[in-house]
Amino acid sequence: MPLVLSGVADALGLTDEELAVACASHNAEEPHLAAVRSILEKAHLSEEDLQNGAHPPLYAPAAAELARSGEEPKPIHGNCSGKHAGMLAVCVHEGWEKESYRDPDHPLQLWILEIVARIGGLERDEILLGGDGCGVPSYGMPLKNLATGFARLASGENLPDDLAGAAERIRGVMQKHPYMVAGTGRFDTAVMRGTNLVCKSGAEAVFAAASPEGWGLTLKISDGATRALRPAALAALARRGVEVPVEPQSRPVRDLHGEVVGEVVPLF
Repeated sequence: MPLVLSGVADALGLTDEELAVACASHNAEEPHLAAVRSILEKAHLSEEDLQNGAHPPLYAPAAAELARSGEEPKPIHGNCSGKHAGMLAVCVHEGWEKESYRDPDHPLQLWILEIVARIGGLERDEILLGGDGCGVPSYGMPLKNLATGFARLASGENLPDDLAGAAERIRGVMQKHPYMVAGTGRFDTAVMRGTNLVCKSGAEAVFAAASPEGWGLTLKISDGATRALRPAALAALARRGVEVPVEPQSRPVRDLHGEVVGEVVPLF
């Protein structure tokens, strides 16, 4: 949202794919890496400026290829590198310090907090600040407010003109390029390819989705286990009349010998 609201997206000539990767928890497949590098180059930044931390690519073949090459994972391979590239680009454009861009008191993070609160229907002091795995502030709020925020992202309703316009552009690039938001084999990509929803999964088994019709829904698996996320999300979406063309809600659990030892089933 700050990339659009600040005018940076237009000033740098960011493509739709680049704007989508700035919304991503991506797989670090080659198109993702190329888009992140392009954002950095356009903003006269380098990979060394990224402070999102390093981990192997989420896409197993990409992680295996990196390991075979003998190369250690770098911050650009982190699933949040697109978001961090976008944040850094805003800092350069606004003349803000880029070395401290992750600080909760940095002007960028205060602006993001203001946007999150406005879209989620909360006051800033009602949001609990935590730390994300990539080192930037993470926002604690009731699931209802997160669902409200996604509903407003999808429809633009109850937002001032500037936020509504930015929301329209953001949801447009996410829906047009869902692969850039996640990647091969990812649930978010499948949902946005197969429906008219905008959606995003988060760490510790959080999922949010919304329709242009104006409704939103969120899920949080209490123990953070991602195995339960798809069945629960598919069941919740089905209750809204949305069928996602992916595997069935229920699926077997197998042991290391391939024997079926259980089943993952939504209980609602």
